[in-house]
Parts: sequence; structure tokens; C-alpha cells
Amino acid sequence: MTNEPPHTTTALDADDEAAIRRIVQDVEDGFNRNEPALLGVHMARDAVVGNARGAWLEGRDAIDEANRVGLAGFLRDETAHYEVSGAAALAPDVAVAQKRAWSTRAAADAGEPPEMIALYVFVRRDGRWWITRRQNTLVG
Repeated sequence: MTNEPPHTTTALDADDEAAIRRIVQDVEDGFNRNEPALLGVHMARDAVVGNARGAWLEGRDAIDEANRVGLAGFLRDETAHYEVSGAAALAPDVAVAQKRAWSTRAAADAGEPPEMIALYVFVRRDGRWWITRRQNTLVG
């Protein structure tokens, strides 16, 4: 018996990390192109999202509807640049990733602090990764 806390994360293999990075890129591309279908294509049916406005969205249908409304309305002229700042496996079919976000790539390249951070939880189902949880937090 030990009192040492266990390590709960391990490095993802290169293929899994690349897949997760592609998913986050699709989310960015969907946002920047105002394409709600691309923005939500990797969300699991039972996903839960805490958005930057503090609202909780439960289930793919609610998330898709919020994406459609937001991209047609108050987010229509907004852009974003995302960088995955870390990804790790919690279990063979569970992974997490942290994302930093800016309004533009230029802001990130200029070394400005991120405007938002996010935590994603992914589950591998049917041979591919799905977003099951995401929490966005605006940085003051």
C-alpha cells in the first residue's frame, strides 16, 4: 500500500493525438466558416458543453441548435484561432485536451494572452474519437 497519488494521464500515441488535433481544427474551421454542421460533427450524441456564456448544453441536438443560432446571429462576424496546448490519455479510450483560443491567429502570433481556454474530454467509440464534454472559459 502507498500514499503516493497515482498518475492518471499518459501520453497519447501519435495517431490519436493527431486525430484529436484534427477534431479541434474542424471545430475552429466550422466556427470561422459559419458552418454549424462542421462545428458539431465530432460531438457525441450525449455530449455536454459549457459554453463561454456560462450556459450548459446537453445532447447533440441542443448543441447543434445553439451552434446554428449563434453562427447565424451574434457570432456571425466573429473569428477564432485555436491551439491545442496539451493532450493526454486518461484510459485506453478516454482522452483530454486543453485548447487556448484567440480572436485571430495574428493575436496568438503576437504573443497576446489567450482570450479563452477550453477543456475537451474525448471518448473513442466505434474506432474514432468523439467529444463528450467541453468547457469553455473566457479569460479576463
